[in-house]
Amino acid sequence: MNRVWRGLAILVFGVPAGSAAQTSIGEIRLQIVAGAAPAPGVVTAPADFSPPEGRALAGIAGGLSFIHRALSAGPEVIILRGSDRRMHALGGVARVNLSTGRVRPFVLVGAGLYSWDRKQVPPADPSSGARWVGDKSYLSGNAGGGVIVGARRTALVLEVRAHRSLGVDELFGSRNLFSLSAGGRIVW
Repeated sequence: MNRVWRGLAILVFGVPAGSAAQTSIGEIRLQIVAGAAPAPGVVTAPADFSPPEGRALAGIAGGLSFIHRALSAGPEVIILRGSDRRMHALGGVARVNLSTGRVRPFVLVGAGLYSWDRKQVPPADPSSGARWVGDKSYLSGNAGGGVIVGARRTALVLEVRAHRSLGVDELFGSRNLFSLSAGGRIVW
């Protein structure tokens, strides 16, 4: 009968019954993000669709990660907006903790689909004013690091990343971003 309860505990909770310490299986992160998106290097800009200028962006990022020892990995969403540029990203990220304790540095690498939009006055109808125009979507990668400060189950997170388009479009160049984020995480 004891084997049945132990098996049921492993199935339901992911750890053996009577275990001294429950292992973490996942985390939720929510962060406030500030970023700088430099002007893209454009090879051939169409006359009626000039390249966007460099801008500051801000927004939020959220993710759900699954944890195995020092590695956590899972999907994430980033939504940033500036005065005349915005970016939405859907992708995945993997983080590796470099130490244990109350202050835990980590490194990360990720990739996803980044969609960039910007405000532009249509050349055919300038009286209509500026509106959001779909600029370009790119498969992009990112890398960086950060630190987790706090207890095992709840903690503050600080993170810095460089995001780069993995391809360059002849007409629209590439899109890059440097971001700094702060927020929290809850582990279960």
